[in-house]
Amino acid sequence: MASFVKAALAVTAVLATFVSPPTSSAAETLRINGTGAGLVVVKPLAEAFQKENRGIVIEMEKSLGSSAAIKAVSRNALDLAISGRTLKPAESAEGLVQQEWGKTPMAVLANRGVRSKGVTLKELAAMYAGSSAKWPGGELVRVVLRPNEDTDTKLTRSMSPEMDRGVGAAQGRKDMLLGITDNEAFESLKKTEGAVAVMALSLALAEPNSVNVLKLDGVLPSVANAASGKYRFVKDMHLVMRKDAPAAVAKFVKFLNSKKGRSIAAKYGLVVPGTK
Repeated sequence: MASFVKAALAVTAVLATFVSPPTSSAAETLRINGTGAGLVVVKPLAEAFQKENRGIVIEMEKSLGSSAAIKAVSRNALDLAISGRTLKPAESAEGLVQQEWGKTPMAVLANRGVRSKGVTLKELAAMYAGSSAKWPGGELVRVVLRPNEDTDTKLTRSMSPEMDRGVGAAQGRKDMLLGITDNEAFESLKKTEGAVAVMALSLALAEPNSVNVLKLDGVLPSVANAASGKYRFVKDMHLVMRKDAPAAVAKFVKFLNSKKGRSIAAKYGLVVPGTK
């Protein structure tokens, strides 16, 4: 009798594996990556989305940057890329589509030790050119650059003819600090005394009080000022996916553009169309 009970219990245990409710491993996975300035905005949005959609798990690894993430989407290694640039014709030809998501101010950020509260565009250009070596408080200016072909570098150059020349001069110097990715540049800014860089405001808002956000020509780089056009230097963010993207992608994109999604994004420096 004892052996029969043991056998019955064993059969019951095996059957239970087929009738038990699905575990979290059965959830649909949404793989996202892209530019670091975009991922810091996506992180809180992903957390809010998953609370409302328990059947979808969002995975985000260390930032790959726009180009690498776009390539990963085309190869089905990612489902959604957050890009700081538009698709190239060759990328569109691979079956990729994009949507404009929003824009974040390209802000002048300085190391926390810098005592200045703002700069003019002319002063900033002089810092990049090397003709202004110190901050008003006496700190040595250390410019943090991005690669010459990077979108942020192009945006910085486009701020004025003086900035274009200043960035060109800085790119030709060997003593400059260089961050290959958003995250590398931001870390260099945080740890280097006197450092300055033109970077997405979203990076600073994701880590409050880690750097100084400076006024540029007397205007604070903020969501409100970017939305109104008062602050005119911005970086566009795009959502890149395959034409045959899984349904979870469309669901997440819809959330990003919802009233709740726009509100969360605004707290982290991104102006999504429809945000007031």
